[in-house]
Amino acid sequence: MSAFLSGYRVTAAMPPFTHRALPSGPAVSTSIRLIQLLPKNSQIEPSDDVDAPDDGRQARVHCTLFDASLIDPPPYAGLSYTWGDPNEKDIITVNGLPFPVTVNLERALFQLRQDDEPLTLWVDAICIDQSNETEKTEQVQEMRQIYMHATSVITWLGPAADNSDVAMEWIQNFGSLAHSFRIGSKPELMLLRLLDALETTPEKLPDNNQLKTFLKQVISQLTSESHDVDITRTALRDLFRRPYWSRVWIIQEVAHAKSIKFVCGDKSITEDAFHHSLRLVRNFRQFRNIRKGYQVKAQGSGSAVFPTNTQNPINLLKIRRAPGPLPLIYLVRMLKFFKAGDPRDRVFALLGLAADGDTLGLRPDYHTKSYQDVYHDAAAALITHGYLDVLSLCDKDNALPGYPSWVPDFTKTSGRLPLQIRALDRGADQATTILKPAFQASGIRNDSVPLPTNSPAGLCLQAKLVDVVKQVGTPYEQDGQQKWLQELSELCQSDEAGNPDQLRVVLRTAVADQEVWRGVNKPRLTTAHLDKVYSIFEHIDLSNTDAKTLLALGPEDYYDQLKDAAQRRRPFSTSAGRIGIGPCQLAIGDRIYIFAGNTVPCLVRQGEDEKLRLVGEVFVHGIMDGEAIKDGWTGEEIVLA
Repeated sequence: MSAFLSGYRVTAAMPPFTHRALPSGPAVSTSIRLIQLLPKNSQIEPSDDVDAPDDGRQARVHCTLFDASLIDPPPYAGLSYTWGDPNEKDIITVNGLPFPVTVNLERALFQLRQDDEPLTLWVDAICIDQSNETEKTEQVQEMRQIYMHATSVITWLGPAADNSDVAMEWIQNFGSLAHSFRIGSKPELMLLRLLDALETTPEKLPDNNQLKTFLKQVISQLTSESHDVDITRTALRDLFRRPYWSRVWIIQEVAHAKSIKFVCGDKSITEDAFHHSLRLVRNFRQFRNIRKGYQVKAQGSGSAVFPTNTQNPINLLKIRRAPGPLPLIYLVRMLKFFKAGDPRDRVFALLGLAADGDTLGLRPDYHTKSYQDVYHDAAAALITHGYLDVLSLCDKDNALPGYPSWVPDFTKTSGRLPLQIRALDRGADQATTILKPAFQASGIRNDSVPLPTNSPAGLCLQAKLVDVVKQVGTPYEQDGQQKWLQELSELCQSDEAGNPDQLRVVLRTAVADQEVWRGVNKPRLTTAHLDKVYSIFEHIDLSNTDAKTLLALGPEDYYDQLKDAAQRRRPFSTSAGRIGIGPCQLAIGDRIYIFAGNTVPCLVRQGEDEKLRLVGEVFVHGIMDGEAIKDGWTGEEIVLA
């Protein structure tokens, strides 16, 4: 009797590999397994006849597995990769016995083999007994230490495909040059400023011919419509679309690494080159549009624009380069677009990164906890410790069936960015980064909230009812900036209270009073920036201006923030004459509450059963900085079911 996995034969005479239990006792938490990946010269090459299922081909990858201790481990590298389709398997050998692994892992190990020397690695799928839930729970708790003790981390992006060699070479070459010239390290070396100076006032550039040559190459890449440049742009886009960048576990693996090497096929790049190339890519599109005028979807040109799907890689490096560990609330909000094969890992994978993981009392538990239980426990722990920000992740349409409305479903990536992504306090202690909220609607800090339970009493909160939704607009549509601004303007004009400067109110509300990302910060919209945008719009009739004309007027960074703020939201006005933006599920009659200790207002709806349930967070112009409680806090206690 035989079974076949991707053409490699496993026979009854060859029992599959099984793990021995790790050493037990007081030092059990420091026990791990490592593999030695045997070199190329020890491999048995596969048969040339790859089409015959019974040709007796051998596994291409061979390794040995051994026990080690984190107290004094041998030098090893951690492997960061995506498992791939769990149903598609290849065979490797472990200690001479067949061991099934996913196709992507087999390819990674095959590529990473050295010519003559074995390579010592920690690989989760091999070094953890995946069939033993107890061991898996214990080892996941040690993931932070495992990657911190590794001499380096190898990130496997996948095999070469879709001109990935072109993308990798571009990243290494341009990223290394940008790093050598310290592009972006200080204001006078910001890329956009340098490019503008090259074209307008070249005499103000540093006296460095190599830098000038580099900048000319950058402009060529920005403005050229040549076939070769088009191939590069498409290759970069496809590289950043690879599944690796959406896997939640890579965050912890990369964040704790002493050094990182990115590998795709047989090409590799350094962390510095990757970091600086991301900076270049992020600025390419902006400068190109300044030069040529904003183009909606590059109509008719057929040419690829520089990739915009770089947010996950950028966030990954933000976490790695943050001045200190970050609270769990920041991580779950900022990293909500990463995915996990096991939904429990949307929380468990972040605990090893969180500065307050131990304080919150959360531990990975694959043995007794469902993913719904994990999300409930995480929400309860965060709220108990005063992090009411977690309520902003709740979404009425994505509520967990059978669970309270205040428990977010972390598996849902609705496409709507949270309003409140706290800025890093640069003056904070390096050991534990303190986060400054961009908004402070309640004006009150609430360090603790009574522990929520699943009892009929629900979640008790001190709350102040500040307004009620009166009118609603339509949800934001792709490239719908003009319609979004027009609807907000119409809602503002119906403002019963009246406002002497409606346009400024509209322009602030349209972007949730925030600017685009700057490093790890997402700052409030400054008066200077608002004045710049105002000067463009004050003479425009939005009802008679098409989207393409409006976008060509710029500024592009304002439109970028508008798209961030508007995704999966709709505008509305209130009974008190305010305007705001909120989730698509909002409805006339929804109540706008400010909870003591929360930083943004929330929508609450009363159901037919008379119970109050959370709908989601909202931005309401004029109450985001404590204005609604300027005469003191006179709230009431409400219960969220």
